Amino acid sequence: MPDEIPQMRPEDISRRGAIGLAAMGIAATAAAPRAEAGPGDIAVKHYIPINLKPGADQLSLDRWYMTYHAPQVRRAFKAWQRNYVSFRSYLPPAEATARYKIWYGRMTEIQFNSIEDFRASRPNNIYGSLQSFTPPPGGWAANTLFDTETSTVPVNANDLYLSLDTPPKELPYLRWIVFYKMPKGVTAEQWDAWYKDAHSKELAKVPGLKRFAGYKTVADQAYPRVGEFWFDDYPAWRKAFLDPAPKFSAPAWGGAFPFAESISMFIGENPDVDFINDKRVIP
Repeated sequence: MPDEIPQMRPEDISRRGAIGLAAMGIAATAAAPRAEAGPGDIAVKHYIPINLKPGADQLSLDRWYMTYHAPQVRRAFKAWQRNYVSFRSYLPPAEATARYKIWYGRMTEIQFNSIEDFRASRPNNIYGSLQSFTPPPGGWAANTLFDTETSTVPVNANDLYLSLDTPPKELPYLRWIVFYKMPKGVTAEQWDAWYKDAHSKELAKVPGLKRFAGYKTVADQAYPRVGEFWFDDYPAWRKAFLDPAPKFSAPAWGGAFPFAESISMFIGENPDVDFINDKRVIP
């Protein structure tokens, strides 16, 4: 991890750096923090899916994450973090994982006033680098517990394609968060034009869809586009994306829906843990 990062731009954050720093909340401190966003700032959030490896136990992840990692991250970086929550994901049925790459574990969301605030948390950190934090089972290099990725996007979506009322109900809504990797030979501009002008219009018409948003990352990351889909529950999602199989117009580069390599996760609308505001017993 470099000691200082002068005049960094969004495109300067590498995939490895984004995953190592954002996915696990690892950053470092230097400049004096701001108590509130400045004029013109665009608040950002890390969307961080955390996937349990085969044979790994959810309780092991939660115990390490809540007992060690999250408190250590907060100790070092709370001056910059505006929100730090985590969602325990729904266990995806086998029929869903047979069709789509759906991860299971947790999804964490960490918000900052701006991408510059996130970068300001990085240099000269007195608490040290990743190796100074309590490692997960197996250690950092041979982590046997989870895989993770990070997409850093605006807090408010770049595009809100559909937004119906979602009044409180007895059971949570189901959110399907989809992380897209650019297909080989396809530029971000080509993807965006097709997605916004054609694909989003078809997606917005799937049965049972309540909300639908699209995000673009503010950094160079492995999954630079994110789609978010809200449904009443899994049966509603199943009817839209599984049975019957959806029929969408293919883009110029072809392929099957979702027309790009992707990972995704099912979560509810509310987190089960808030690392900033909760006062609870650690499992």
